[in-house]
Amino acid sequence: MWLWFSKLGSPKWFYELSGRWLPWLVAAMFAFLFVGVVWALLFVPQDYQQGLTNRIFYVHVPVASISLAFFPLMAIAGTITLVWKMKLADIVVKTAAPLGAWFTAFALASGSIWGIDTWGTWWIWDGRLTSLLFQFFLLIGVVSLRSALEDSDAAAKACALLSIVGCINVVVIKYSVDWWNTLHQPGTDFVLSSNKANGPDIWVPLVLMIGAVYLFFAVSMIMSTRNEILERERRSQWVEELVDNL
Repeated sequence: MWLWFSKLGSPKWFYELSGRWLPWLVAAMFAFLFVGVVWALLFVPQDYQQGLTNRIFYVHVPVASISLAFFPLMAIAGTITLVWKMKLADIVVKTAAPLGAWFTAFALASGSIWGIDTWGTWWIWDGRLTSLLFQFFLLIGVVSLRSALEDSDAAAKACALLSIVGCINVVVIKYSVDWWNTLHQPGTDFVLSSNKANGPDIWVPLVLMIGAVYLFFAVSMIMSTRNEILERERRSQWVEELVDNL
């Protein structure tokens, strides 16, 4: 186990291993995405209140779900950076922050589009929306902090600490609908709910879309990490050999 952990900290080992994963992950992503989109657009029955607007549910829920995964991922990587000083962990923090900002922005935008039909307003300063917006600014803060500090070691430590602190807001986002009076619907386990109205024709495409978005996240993270590895290790012999073989 510790041997595998130490290998994972090697940028060269990760680059070679992830190169073998990528084709399979991309193929799975497109398969999930194709079946999920076709099912959601053509076969999911219209909502009795929202009509066709409920189709955005199959985009907003997966994107909002994955947006909550970035700070925990960055916090774990940041802790590894602070304790073991693994270069790959710091690379994960750096690449995850801008991706997380994009996913969070998309979750906010898709939620606003859904909200104008459901609530009659694009935006309301309730707990869920406000805390998610705060997450967006925190992620932008991590990106800006990295750019502002010229010392790479100081930047790595500062971003790691901010990533760990940012996890507190993830808890606030998760339980905001329970702690405060809000327009946003309460958190529910949609698939395992005892509500018999949510049959397989509703939740199966949702599971497929969640799988597609998580696979897209994995592919994006791996590709961004690989690019950052090549940038940081450009003077290493193995990178020079890789370039010569292209």
